[in-house]
Amino acid sequence: MLSVRFRGLAHILLSVGLLLSVMQCVFAEKQAVEATVDPDVGKTVVEIIEARGHAVETHKATSDGYILTMYRLPKTYAESQSGSAAASNKPAVQLQHRLLGSSFTFVSNFRNQSLAYVLADAGYDGWLGNNRGTTWSNEHTTLTTDDDAYWAFSWEDMGLYDLPAMINYVLDTTGRSTMSYGGH
Repeated sequence: MLSVRFRGLAHILLSVGLLLSVMQCVFAEKQAVEATVDPDVGKTVVEIIEARGHAVETHKATSDGYILTMYRLPKTYAESQSGSAAASNKPAVQLQHRLLGSSFTFVSNFRNQSLAYVLADAGYDGWLGNNRGTTWSNEHTTLTTDDDAYWAFSWEDMGLYDLPAMINYVLDTTGRSTMSYGGH
């Protein structure tokens, strides 16, 4: 008698367990279907900046053959939307990403939460740097990323060559003798 009850209870528990497993799979599948994809997936830094309504310029700098891409936000959101010229004599600021990062770090969030947009809207001439070897700075005057020699650089080279090249480029382009720098 005990074994019949035990088998009946075991059957009920297995049935309930199976039913719960099926419901969990259905619910999990429903969640996956309802999930939204970030609209910025697959976009470049320029496309993201433009999608946020800011004007953006692409600049290239080098001092040793590694071509460094920089993005400039010369206008506030209001200036960008109206099509008016950027206010003159804005203080320049360069934002530089962390190791293994890129300028994407400073533009990937909402306009009121991304440092690049906040500074541009506060009246700064914003510049976003990219170190050699990143997605946005993978060019060279004579090498390609397929060449082993292209990758024969160190973090020290980023400090010795990349930063001075970008800072000098910003100063030369803006005609200013000073600028602010923010590193992450």
